[in-house]
Amino acid sequence: MSSGRQFVTYLWPPVLAAGVFWLAYDEGSYGLTSRNSIAVIVLWAIVLASAAGLWPTAPVSRSALVSGSLLGAFAVWTGLSALWAASPEKAFNELDRVLLFLAVFALAVVAAPRGSARRWFAGLALGLTAVSVIALVSRLFPHSFEDTTQLAQAFPTASKRLSFPVDYWNGLATLVAFAIPTLLYFAVEARAVVRGLAVAPFPALAATLYLTSSRGGWVAAGIAIVVLMALTSRRWATAGALFIGGAASAGAVAVLLTRDELVDSPLTSSVAESQGRSAALLIALLCAVAGVAYGLLASVVPAPPRASRGAATAFAAVLVLVALGAIIAADPVQRYRNFKEIPPELTGASVQEHLFSTSGNGRWQWWTSAVDEFETRPLVGRGAGSYEAWWAEHASIPAFVRDAHSLYLETLGELGLVGLALLLAFLVSCLVTGARRLRGRTEGERAAVAALLALVAAFLFEAGIDWMWELTAVSVVAVLALGLLSGPATEPALARLQPATARRRGLPFLRIAVAAIAFGLLVAEAIPLLATMEVRRSQEAVDNGNLVEALDRAESARSIQPWAASPYLQLALVEELGGRIEEARGSIENAIGHDEDDWRLWLVAARIQTKAGAIAEARESLARARELNPKSQLFTG
Repeated sequence: MSSGRQFVTYLWPPVLAAGVFWLAYDEGSYGLTSRNSIAVIVLWAIVLASAAGLWPTAPVSRSALVSGSLLGAFAVWTGLSALWAASPEKAFNELDRVLLFLAVFALAVVAAPRGSARRWFAGLALGLTAVSVIALVSRLFPHSFEDTTQLAQAFPTASKRLSFPVDYWNGLATLVAFAIPTLLYFAVEARAVVRGLAVAPFPALAATLYLTSSRGGWVAAGIAIVVLMALTSRRWATAGALFIGGAASAGAVAVLLTRDELVDSPLTSSVAESQGRSAALLIALLCAVAGVAYGLLASVVPAPPRASRGAATAFAAVLVLVALGAIIAADPVQRYRNFKEIPPELTGASVQEHLFSTSGNGRWQWWTSAVDEFETRPLVGRGAGSYEAWWAEHASIPAFVRDAHSLYLETLGELGLVGLALLLAFLVSCLVTGARRLRGRTEGERAAVAALLALVAAFLFEAGIDWMWELTAVSVVAVLALGLLSGPATEPALARLQPATARRRGLPFLRIAVAAIAFGLLVAEAIPLLATMEVRRSQEAVDNGNLVEALDRAESARSIQPWAASPYLQLALVEELGGRIEEARGSIENAIGHDEDDWRLWLVAARIQTKAGAIAEARESLARARELNPKSQLFTG
């Protein structure tokens, strides 16, 4: 390996750790400008590294090519849906989302040398643990960070549930669940000191998870642990790490159970500050005790022998029996009924009350609405990004919802059976590759694959019950894990390597092709990014009273993305402010022409038409807005 490639290889762990932390710290990188900016950075990295020949020379496996092709086909189908979607702009934005995931998947495949999963795990473990710790610090020391309660303006319960820095409690909890298998990997596959350091954060992770009050997050963490225990060959060492880390974690949760002001009123009570300081000290001590205890245990207790197949089967059977017993004890029938009910008001619920609540908080209604959308166009769906408008028009409860809170059902409604089949084929292909790589591997290699499968299992669960696909910080980590599962990172490092001449054959052409494709995708990502930035600059110019610049910026956005409705909407608003009512009328009509299902456009049209004296048209537009969002308080209040 050349010095340049070697430098890039060892640079990945700190870069990955910083990247994961930044994705989460930027409010989960949910916004379009954040998401597309990340895509541009990733694609530029692929272009430049491909052109400079900095990637490792390991050939791309057939399984990685198949999985990448399936994800690419899903992206193509998402883009094609703009042809029949009511909003080509939203469909294009969804295409850009999938292209980001495709770029991340490709990056994990082409940038990882054989057997390099450990280095990538190091970056993931550091980044995810840092996110969890910084979230906990923001609650234990409530005024240490600014803007930690923005979500509370829309959701009153957000002030109780820990969301910072991701700005969504379930998203933060999912990242904590991701951290568990990455840390457990080092708890059994490193030297004694590193093993202790890997177990030390567990009490902090448990405290963060408790404060999010995320039921899905706890289940996802449990799924990750069960999958890891079932697949790893080092179950005794993993069980030891879980026992010590779990005992300390229980202590951390117990610390929080006695501090109601800190947990439920972190920013409104002066008592919370003193409780936070004492809790921070106790949790830090628990982390230190757990790390030292497990580090000493790992250094003095010899590695236990590998469990036999019979013992492994018996262990799996015990897990299944325990799980079945827990399900039966939980009275699943009654919980299912409660889950389906129209959600009650939980604005005053404490963290603990919400954690043990059986309400679906509207998920049943959102899921059934996605199924209803699917039934209108079963094969192709109504187009990517169409669920928001569909829910607004057909909502069964009065609530603003942008996503169906289920990747699979939303894909079914928006992209039909074809889209769901392509998505599931991609996911299953990666899982099959991971399952195959469990066989014939050393214990260390098997542990890496098992930990990746555990992380992916947690994501697949969370993506099925929440909008984790749309939360960039979560989905990028999961897609990266899928790329590592499919690519050279989880292949043997030394065995069966091809001769250097064979490995380099055709590489220049491949590098050029990869760079060219990445550059094309980069252009696709830049279009909505630049248009959105121009719209925002136009809005800033309006705030500053500079209507001339605001108009120029809006027209620039329209020229960049002429198929989008948002530039025309901004143009109409600026023209309306400037007294150019007829021009504003034409612009808002153009906006509606590019997204006829958006009730907000019809509402703006009604106002502009009223100013233009077209009262009959204004009444028709207002009626259309009401039809598209009949449960809005604007029309029912």
